[in-house]
This record gives sequence, C-alpha cells and structure tokens, in this order.
Amino acid sequence: MERAKFNKDVAGYEMLLLLAESDGDFDPREGETIIDFIQQKFPLGGNLDAAIENISSLSKDDFMPRIDELAEDFYSDSSEEERKEFLQFALQLVRADEKLAKEENMLITRLFEAWDI
Repeated sequence: MERAKFNKDVAGYEMLLLLAESDGDFDPREGETIIDFIQQKFPLGGNLDAAIENISSLSKDDFMPRIDELAEDFYSDSSEEERKEFLQFALQLVRADEKLAKEENMLITRLFEAWDI
C-alpha cells in the first residue's frame, strides 16, 4: 500500500516534531520554534492532530526512515529557498535547549544530505 504524500508544510511540521522528540526530551523552547513554524505556515490554522498521532506512534527505530520520507515529500513540493528556510527552523529547534543530542544531529545531518545543502 502506498503511503500518502504530504505537502511541504505538513511534512515540515512532522520533521520538526521528530527532531524535538528524537532525544527523548521535549523542551518548551523547542515547542516555541514549532509554534513559530505553525504561525508562519498555517496562518488560517489547520488540523495537525493526525501529524502528532503519526509521530507519537513511531518507535525510535522508525525516526530515520520517517525523516527520509518527509524530506522527500518536502523536497518535491518546495524550492531551494524554502528548503533553506526550513533548515533554519530545524537548526533553531535543535539548538533551543542549548545542547545538540546525537539523535538530533543524526536527523538534521540527514536533511542536509538529502537536500544536498
């Protein structure tokens, strides 16, 4: 069965959730970055409950394959400038708690490599 493809904004939201959850410690400062992203990308609101449910149902072993899928979805629906803008959000998020966990580093490095940035 083929999975549903997400638009860049929903894919971006899920990638930020993955990054925030990857170290097992969701910091409120990370949440602020996600809220900033939502306010910019979903100004009229949106039902993001399904995205939260998708991420909460994953095991840690599923994070890397999931980030690959989401990165592909985002890539196919975005410009290079939009990808660079998203990576700024992602970097802001992983730096929010002033420590870069190895899990966060692995996922964000994967994004840079997937998008050849």
